[in-house]
Amino acid sequence: MGIGITQEQRELADAVRGWVARAVPPEEVRKLLDAPPQAGARPGYWDGLAASGLLAPHLEGGTLLDLAVVVEEAARAALPGPFLPSALASVLLDRAGAEPLDARVGAVALGAGGVTAVAAEGGGWRLDGVAPPVLGAAEADLVLLAAETDGAARWYAVDAAALEIRTHESADPTRPTAEVRARAVTVPPGRLLELDPGLVRDLARTLFAADACGTAAWALHTAAEYAKTREQFGSPIGRFQGVKHLCADMLVRLEQARALAWDAANSAGDTAGETTGETAAPTAAPTAAGTAAGTAAGTAGQAAQARSLVAALAAATALDAAWSCAKDCIQILGGIGFTWEHDAHLYLRRALVARQLLGPGDAHRIHAVRLAAAGARRELRLELPPEAEAHRAAARAAIAGARGLDPAAARRALAPTGYAAPYLPPPYGLGAGPVEQLVVQQELKEAGVRIADLGIATWVVPSLLAYGTDEQRAAHLLPTLRGDTTWCQLFSEPGAGSDLASLRTRAERTADGSWKVNGQKVWTSSAHTADFGILLARTDPAAPKHKGLGYFVVDMKNTPGIEIRPLKEITGEALFNEVWFEDAVLPADALVGAADGGWKVARNTLGNERVHMADQMTFDTGLEALIAASAGLDDCYRARIGALAAEAHALACIGLRTTLQQVSGLEPGAGASVRKLVQTPHQQRTAELALELLGPAGAVREGAGERAVHGTLMSRCLTIAGGTTQVQLNVVAERILGLPRD
Repeated sequence: MGIGITQEQRELADAVRGWVARAVPPEEVRKLLDAPPQAGARPGYWDGLAASGLLAPHLEGGTLLDLAVVVEEAARAALPGPFLPSALASVLLDRAGAEPLDARVGAVALGAGGVTAVAAEGGGWRLDGVAPPVLGAAEADLVLLAAETDGAARWYAVDAAALEIRTHESADPTRPTAEVRARAVTVPPGRLLELDPGLVRDLARTLFAADACGTAAWALHTAAEYAKTREQFGSPIGRFQGVKHLCADMLVRLEQARALAWDAANSAGDTAGETTGETAAPTAAPTAAGTAAGTAAGTAGQAAQARSLVAALAAATALDAAWSCAKDCIQILGGIGFTWEHDAHLYLRRALVARQLLGPGDAHRIHAVRLAAAGARRELRLELPPEAEAHRAAARAAIAGARGLDPAAARRALAPTGYAAPYLPPPYGLGAGPVEQLVVQQELKEAGVRIADLGIATWVVPSLLAYGTDEQRAAHLLPTLRGDTTWCQLFSEPGAGSDLASLRTRAERTADGSWKVNGQKVWTSSAHTADFGILLARTDPAAPKHKGLGYFVVDMKNTPGIEIRPLKEITGEALFNEVWFEDAVLPADALVGAADGGWKVARNTLGNERVHMADQMTFDTGLEALIAASAGLDDCYRARIGALAAEAHALACIGLRTTLQQVSGLEPGAGASVRKLVQTPHQQRTAELALELLGPAGAVREGAGERAVHGTLMSRCLTIAGGTTQVQLNVVAERILGLPRD
């Protein structure tokens, strides 16, 4: 899946991929390495591209996001020539209310450089000077040329025939830049475009980000496919952990870039407020299921700042992702990737030129932080389809009784109604689908009602529902959903953390059908306060490690033979426990499911049935504090804060994209699978930077130093708990990219 997430956008991407494969096969692209396009020579495929409706979908009933989808797929195929700059020119002409390009080729000078414009005798403007390198100008019919006019940069639509254009010896011969010189070129008054420089910059960042996603996608696909078949030391190299981790990390970078490019295209897709060169935060193209929307910012200026913020974050992340993924692709390919004959260097060249024209990632991150420090924010919202209203009145009435209650009391009041866990089947929930679940979440927020979290019981309830007996459900489900019963999870062991199936705790069936348990569990939170625990123990030592496991309900208060010892962490606290079982006897009815089916029970979480409403605000308090402090910092620190801001917004966008796909009945893409790989290191880096900025005050556990030191130390568990980062990278590489298992 690419930038687009709706069924229509996926079909559009497929159409682009098919058209490019037929019209411009790879051998046609490679011909340009030896014979770059000459000035005035329109690409042979151009008329066919226009006839297919792919040249300007944003002008034919589509949106800027649709154009971004086309740009991404064209870049993935390394479509040669001026499609990207012409697409940008088309959007800018439309925003300026000027005559459209139609089937003409356009190009855009991204800065004024040495070009000036003065009033010409008889009206119009006279342009002189040389522009910075202009992508695609050699093949253009019309160049949008920036010129210094009365001390400000303004854009003019200039016929290419009136300019002196020389194709550069470009770093990317398949999509070269050109020198554009104006010698006393007279431009009619109607060719002065009413464009704000900020808008030009934001739209360029948005479309170049989409293009960069295509480059990164090709690099990832090529590297992963090669890793599946290339053998060294008797095995495919994709079986080696170092290669797996590198490919998985490429996917993590790509998914962040796609999420940000998607939101940048949404944000830049509205034309409201452009009379002052600003745009309002928009809604995305509506689908049958729902719409992604940016909150109205109050004024056009605020909306434009939000647009600029997202565009800068997208450009920073996507341009660097393309550059790094192209390099890593060559690394995985090895010697063959360093040859002229392999296409890998074409994509590296694409990424190189884009970064040189728009600037490296840190330049965009610094710009984004300055905008954020000045108050720019992008709030994400989910607008549900019309059928959501059918559920709203009932939800509002049920939730009304919980107004003013504390979270624990709200859970106790709503659990019998099903509104505390609407995703569960009746009588425990509502059996709600994605839309109804989101309506309930919206109404809870609107009413100011917070429901206490279930903690570990979040995983217990679905397993008991799916595999428990009627007696087990009756004994545990409603008390748990009310919050009257609390749970702990007895899974991890000293020798079985991420590799949980290697656990050694034994459960032996006795003559009367009960179970005698011996072994040690570790990292068990709430063991000392929980009423019950869920235990995985080995019931058949002779069976394969994922078989022969039992899933048990343990009465933590009334079972002899259980010893709980606090486990002191690096912070000095004891949030976790060790739990020892010594001939602890569990009744026969403690077993959930089959005696050898515990692994299946443990993995059942009904994850696909539960839908979460994405957070509206993308910067948490820790990041907000760093942004507030950025005004007094140098650009090195601002770039680091900008990287954190990009990760934070990417996480929010990934969450919203996942929810939209669930609402639409579509399978979520890879973004949902890589989210933890982004989130946990992000939280660690945020804590570490906050500590670093304290300087010597961060060396003492007093005042602000105490909080910062504690936060940094505590954050170390984030990339360990729930499966280490390294194991998660293996899982992503194997399950999503298809690399061979060890």
